[in-house]
Amino acid sequence: MDCYPIPVDNNSSRKRQAEPAKWKRNLAKRQRPGGILSEKCLLIHTFTIVAGSSKSKLLPENISAYCWTEESYPKAANEIASAVYHKLKNTDLSTITKVRVMADGCAGQNKNTIMLAMLSKWLTEAPQNIKEIEFIFPVVGHSYIPPDRVFAQIKKKHENMKS
Repeated sequence: MDCYPIPVDNNSSRKRQAEPAKWKRNLAKRQRPGGILSEKCLLIHTFTIVAGSSKSKLLPENISAYCWTEESYPKAANEIASAVYHKLKNTDLSTITKVRVMADGCAGQNKNTIMLAMLSKWLTEAPQNIKEIEFIFPVVGHSYIPPDRVFAQIKKKHENMKS
């Protein structure tokens, strides 16, 4: 069954009107052709964290994928910050002094005060050797961060399963 994003109405924000393709892909509600809401379309939110650098190989040891359904929780700032906090708390960082967090520029999920507050809280609890956190937002449209490679592999395997 195909699912389609709900169409934009005139009450949309300026960002939605200026770049509708960017916000539609994160839209949780889905609609069938003809305007009937579908109860059979279930959106699965996926948030992936890749430890290492952009040149690191994608191995199970350095990939963490957090998945949940749209019925459980939205894909919002609290859920994303909780996943990052969980990963930081459960990673051995005893040999490093600086943590770099690279995220896309999605304001609703990554680029917000909730993420900054969570990183500040974690820094107070972090191992003593951690002295600095660098939070990086690449230029929109000109970056290919490591989780994008993970999603490309998932998409490729999914397309192979269809054929």
